[in-house]
Amino acid sequence: MSKIKHTLPIAAAAIVLTAGSIAGPGFIQAESVAASTSTATETPGTTETSPTTEAPSGIIGTRTVATTPAQLLQLLGERIKAKDIDGIIALHEPEAAIVNYDGSIIRGRQAIRAFYIDWFTSDPVLTVNPRQTVVAGGWRGLDGKVRSRTAAIMGDYSLEQNAADGTRESFTGNFCDTVQEQLDGTWLYVQDNPYPPHGGPAPAAAHH
Repeated sequence: MSKIKHTLPIAAAAIVLTAGSIAGPGFIQAESVAASTSTATETPGTTETSPTTEAPSGIIGTRTVATTPAQLLQLLGERIKAKDIDGIIALHEPEAAIVNYDGSIIRGRQAIRAFYIDWFTSDPVLTVNPRQTVVAGGWRGLDGKVRSRTAAIMGDYSLEQNAADGTRESFTGNFCDTVQEQLDGTWLYVQDNPYPPHGGPAPAAAHH
């Protein structure tokens, strides 16, 4: 995989969550919320089981699932830091995608797995600042509850990782991720996009 494909997923090895905002399902109105940096806790009825053949020895058995977009971002960061490949894949829909700087797409769980295995060789350290989360769409059931909502998580980040020559390199950027509420009320990644539309030519030295 070429260097340009060391694209970064937007939650990461060392993650710092700052203030974000969430819009309710019935309206598009940003509401500031305090972000949490604590480890997600197990909730009865909200655990998933996944093979752990590629996970660290400390990651076994059941894992917490995300019941909000913010928790999904947090869990992805924790599992990237632990290099828990199976746990990362479990947070993505089967046809999810990661966007590369050059506009190409890494699509599907098998390709995403291969990407993470390769990206981890660069020893990435990422700080993520989610600035706004907008939840909208879905459908309202007879009980009045809105289900199958979609959320856009937007913010900025800084990344440090190993360059091809062995030195450490640093980058900054913006991101806009898309996540989807499942029928059971949990959330999964649909698109991990650390490169929203950007103008101008690519830099002389491709980054990420």
